[in-house]
Parts: sequence; structure tokens; C-alpha cells
Amino acid sequence: MKEKKWLLVLLLGALTAMVPLTIDMYLPAFPAIQSELDASTSLVQLSLTASLLGIAIGQLVIGSLSDVYGRKKPLMISVTLFIIASFLCAFAPNIWFLVIFRFLQGLTGAGGIVIGRSIVRDLYEGYELTKMYALLILVMGLAPILAPVIGGGLLALTSWRGIFVVLSVLGILLLIMTIYKIKETLDENQRSQAGLKNSLMVFRGLLKHKRYIGFALAQGFTAAALFSYISGSSFVLQGIFDLSPQIYGLVFGLNAMGFIGMSQVTGRLAGKVPEEKILKVGFLVALIGGSSLVVASMIEASLLFVIFGLFLVTSSTGLINPTSLSLAMQTQDRNAGSASALLGLFQFVFGGIAAPLVGVAGTTTLLPLALIILTCQALSALAFVIFARSE
Repeated sequence: MKEKKWLLVLLLGALTAMVPLTIDMYLPAFPAIQSELDASTSLVQLSLTASLLGIAIGQLVIGSLSDVYGRKKPLMISVTLFIIASFLCAFAPNIWFLVIFRFLQGLTGAGGIVIGRSIVRDLYEGYELTKMYALLILVMGLAPILAPVIGGGLLALTSWRGIFVVLSVLGILLLIMTIYKIKETLDENQRSQAGLKNSLMVFRGLLKHKRYIGFALAQGFTAAALFSYISGSSFVLQGIFDLSPQIYGLVFGLNAMGFIGMSQVTGRLAGKVPEEKILKVGFLVALIGGSSLVVASMIEASLLFVIFGLFLVTSSTGLINPTSLSLAMQTQDRNAGSASALLGLFQFVFGGIAAPLVGVAGTTTLLPLALIILTCQALSALAFVIFARSE
């Protein structure tokens, strides 16, 4: 039984990892793409934006379809289309075709993450659901850490086009595993009715569900804080503190391990400690970390003090994400696919808005990054208090 559980965790973790792999694996190839396709830096970055937009839209569409037609069929179709989109990226003749194909890759790759979370909700409840989401985050959390490293290694063996070929091969392996190892988890009597009107009614119901929205907003603002850190930390740590790219990579890896480690602590505590209590501790750690960064910027603290604050910020995400995700999904006995989709949309939209703000506000000092992170964390805690906290 345990072997089957771990096989499910690894497979669903790999499916949810399709999104971070799609986003991050080709990042080291930006200069090569710019050179070969004779494109500007902004156009190459547009290919990344296109994939993020595709992921956001794909979660809404595929999540809704999985509530109507079950989990397995939409998952197999989305992975198949992901394979095709990845091959198209590999043979893009110019930057505009690459942008279009990247949008399609994000759109179809979103099926893995939204249906993966929905399958877990179909199979588990209560603290067991929190434990399973924590395990998924362990597998998924390694993807954004390893993806750029894998991409850089592939560039030593092949061109940037080879990265997309590898992604398509990965898709083929996941499709085979999906066909033979994943069973349908949504019974026909639990499925929603087909049609745009019904889908809109489902999303309207979710938006009106106070506790669900509270947890969704908490997770969305936490994602915004994390995306701000990701987008601004390299400029701050390398530009202000003169860290080399290699040392910055080690610091980034340390913070990522804090996130993964805390997510596993959450999984261990689930069932022993009430999930809302874990969530409150996560908010506290986040606010201490964000406040530490603001103080550090004002007193021009040492690098170690700044790294300590960033470590608390990323580690708190490991406490907040699994619990807020689980508690939000626990409010939805039906329509888990749509609920998972809306959670994903909040994360990517809030993160997509917050990340550029760091650059707009300025990266010559730590203060703009610190203030944006602290503001997002405060809004996350406030959303929980106003909408989701138990009486």
C-alpha cells in the first residue's frame, strides 16, 4: 500500500513539476535563443511571459473540463498536446513562432498541476490531504532548483532546441505512466454538467465561498511575496552585496531547501497539530522575515542578516502553501478541478503582478524588495483573518 502511495506521489509530483520545468529549464538558453533567432532581449523574455499566461488560462480551462469529463481523459489529452507543443518549440523558425508555441506549451502543461492537485483531493481528506500536498511540494519544489542546472548541462551537449526535445521526451514518459498507472478518481455521479454557463456558475460559487476565497487569497499573496523574492534577489544580492553568480546560486539553493524542508515539517505535523495553527505559525514566520528585511535595509545590516530574513521568507512559504492549499480544497467536496484551477490562477496572477514591481520600485537598495515582500505577507495574513479564520 505504501509503495502504491509513493508511486502516486512521484507520478503526480512529476506531473505538477511540468510547470516549473516548462518555466525554468530553458532560462540558461536565453542568450543562445537571442543570438540564433536574432531577437531582442525583451522578445526572448516575452516567450517566458507567454508561457506564464498559457499556464494561467490552461488551469482554468483544463480544471473545469476535469470536473465534467473526469481526471484521466483530460490529463492524457493535455500531456499529449504538451508533447506536441514542446516539439514545435524545438523547431520554431523565429522568435514569434517560439512565443506562440511557448503559450501553447504553458496552456497544455497546466493540466499536470491542476489535475494532479484535483486527484489528490479526490482521494484524501482532512490532515491526510495536507500530508499529501506537502509530499507533492517536496517533489515539485526540487524542479525549479534543478531545472536551470539541467538546462545549462544540456546546453553543453546540444543547442537550446534540444532542451525542448528533452521536455517532449519527458512528456512521452509521463503520458505512458499516466495511461498505465493512474486510475480515474472522479466517479460519474460526482461530475459537473457540461457547458460554459455551468462552468461560470461554478467559478461564481467559488468566488462567493468566504473560507475558500480567504485561503486562496492567502496563498496568492504568499506567492506574490515569493515571486518578488525570485525576481529581485539576484539584483540585490549580486548588485548590492557583490555576490558572484556561483555564490548567489548557493544562497538561492539554501533558501529553496528551507522552503522544501518546512513543507515536510508541515506534512509531519498534519494530524498532530491543527492545520490552522500551522498556518498561523507560517504567517508569523513570514512577517518576522519580511520585517527583518525592512530593518536590514534601514540600518544597512550585514549580508548574513539579509540572508537570514530571506531564509525566513522562503521557509514560511513551506508552512503556508500546503496548509492553505489543503484547507481551501477541503471546503470543496465537488468541483475540485475548478477549485484547484482558481487557486493556481491566483498564484500566477498575483505573482506576475508583484514580480515586476520590484524592478519598477528600484533594485539599487534592499528597501523596495523588502517593502513589497512585507506588504504581500501582511495582505496574506489579513485575508486569512478576514475571510477564513475559524470562529
